[in-house]
Amino acid sequence: MKKDYVPDGWLDFISSTRMYIDFDTYEFDKAVQLLDNKIRLQKRNNYFSSTYKKIEIDNQKKENVNEEVEDYHHEIEETINFDSIFNWDENVVRNFLIKKNLSNLLPLCNGINGDELNYLYGMCRSNSMLMYHSLKFELLKLHDKLLPISTYLHFLSCLDAVGAYHLPLNLCIDREYLEEHVQDDK
Repeated sequence: MKKDYVPDGWLDFISSTRMYIDFDTYEFDKAVQLLDNKIRLQKRNNYFSSTYKKIEIDNQKKENVNEEVEDYHHEIEETINFDSIFNWDENVVRNFLIKKNLSNLLPLCNGINGDELNYLYGMCRSNSMLMYHSLKFELLKLHDKLLPISTYLHFLSCLDAVGAYHLPLNLCIDREYLEEHVQDDK
């Protein structure tokens, strides 16, 4: 082999898909969970990379999409009474993301309900950096958009509040109530 050789083609594929978890470093259950997450992400990335082609969108279409999001943002009801995230439907998830200034995540969360959003949040919590890179990759490759780390952290923070206080959606969206509620608990 040559010095400074960089594998490409089939060798790159074989070496890049190798998954390693040091079972001595983690407790057994945690290591198995990390391995399971890596396998799921690998399957998901393989599915998306093999089934979708890069879509070119001209500037006019991008502006139209942004205008639609803006128009939709103004049409959202101020209060929606749902008891927990597990009862949210696709529209409620969409409204939540828009209200919490997480519109960058809309393409990734298109068509998912509250239970699935909560599952995504759990995946992000169990392996934060790996999930950030996976979501960033998917958003860039499939939707030609960036996922700033600040948006990802804001997403985790918003769902921390939903899970920690088991608040209804209308209280999660109402920033003043949420801040007051969190301060009262401290």
